[in-house]
Amino acid sequence: MIIKKPPATDDAFIESNVVKRFSPLARQVLAASGPIISSAAAGMTNGFSAILLPQLQQPGSKLSISEDQASWIASMAPLPMAVGCILGGLLMERCGRKSAHLILNVSFAIGWCVLSMAGSYPQILAGRFITGLSCGLVGPPASVYIAETSDPRYRGILLAGVTFAVSGGILLAHLFGTFFRWQTAALLCSLFMIVAYLLMLVSPESPAWLLARGARAEAESSFRWLRGYDPASRQEFDAMVARTESDDKKANAAQVDSSAESSSPYRRREFLMPLATLLVFFATMQFSGVNIVAFYSIALMKTTIGSDSLNEYLAMLIVDLVRVVTSLVACILLRSVGRRPLAMASGVGTTVSLIGLSIFLYFQTSIPLYRNYSWLSLVFLISYIVFVGIGLFPLPWCMTGEVFPVATRGLGSGLTSSFNFVCFFAVIKTGPTLFATVGINGTFLVYGVISLLGTLLLYVILPETKNRTLQEIEEQFRRGRRKAKDAEVSGAQAAGTPNGIATIA
Repeated sequence: MIIKKPPATDDAFIESNVVKRFSPLARQVLAASGPIISSAAAGMTNGFSAILLPQLQQPGSKLSISEDQASWIASMAPLPMAVGCILGGLLMERCGRKSAHLILNVSFAIGWCVLSMAGSYPQILAGRFITGLSCGLVGPPASVYIAETSDPRYRGILLAGVTFAVSGGILLAHLFGTFFRWQTAALLCSLFMIVAYLLMLVSPESPAWLLARGARAEAESSFRWLRGYDPASRQEFDAMVARTESDDKKANAAQVDSSAESSSPYRRREFLMPLATLLVFFATMQFSGVNIVAFYSIALMKTTIGSDSLNEYLAMLIVDLVRVVTSLVACILLRSVGRRPLAMASGVGTTVSLIGLSIFLYFQTSIPLYRNYSWLSLVFLISYIVFVGIGLFPLPWCMTGEVFPVATRGLGSGLTSSFNFVCFFAVIKTGPTLFATVGINGTFLVYGVISLLGTLLLYVILPETKNRTLQEIEEQFRRGRRKAKDAEVSGAQAAGTPNGIATIA
């Protein structure tokens, strides 16, 4: 189906009366704001147990809980996250990216309201379960929607806003719990969902999803609202239409010849390669101990500083602040640095920090003379938080919305996000066992070795996606990274580009 371009006079009328009121970047930021705030609620869910459990375990608490009940409250939110990721991927494919966000915002608000009104142990569990499920639901749609609605030049920094929001959400939950009771803190968290819902109401549906459903006119309208009418945007939309028509022809041909090997999009290289890449990326991120450090930050701070008088809330807020600042730095770096060099720098820095932390913790705990150098362990701990926060933590979430073809983006992002939470559960479950068997220093040595192996594997398989359109990324996985690079160079030389470097729109 061929889309006729509107006349130039109509373009000028639309631009002067609607589009020019806000720049395309401002409209893309507006569209990304809803998913980013929803991601902040996911961070609040992760950080809420740290302020909920101490208040419930206070001597004067109206609702007293046992240690076993406390462990269930803490684990009830991560329990449904993996299932929520699968449901989120299926929901956004069936109902659309925008509708999926509206539904999960309502789900999040219900969970927070149940927590704020909870007066018994089962009600707290119910609220934690609903917020945990909603946390899984937001994983796939947030990254995919931002990737499909943003310009390639700004996609990296907007996608990094998701991990920045998660870190900020943890900090906000801890701040709310520091100054308010847990019921009031839960109510304040629910207010964010109202803002996210209203922002999604005024944002358009994903053009890629509309185009895949055959709604060409709606897709063009949504794309123009987001990107304007400049020549580069016209060219990108025309490429999207051509790509969709090509996929439709291949699908029709596959239906005629049911024995064709490539009839299923889930058996093609452009789906299997990004799936394997992200599975390795998420496993490397989780098994480098990122959540272990978050969960046991207070105990680790006491071990590294060697002081029992450390204020627990202050230590928690210090670690949260370092994580937020690092996430902000990651947003800036993703705007100017490619995915591959950032991943390699983060992986190497994380490995060195973990191994260095392991060595100095061993000397500090085994040899009394070295206890005066405890500040070196603290330096390695802070450098670990910084290095893992600029690359290994945000990059897989950013690339979840970039690397899959539109036909398989829902299931692909759901599977990889779900695998991340499975690894998350495995790391948290095995962490105390490792601490007990090989000690804290041995545990960080294990994580350092895993980080090194994962970084080496990513060096081999991780492609560069910075400043590329989603169609170019799909083609890159179809051809293979080396073949795609050779095709770019040969195409640039044929076009007479200086130094053989291809210019990417």
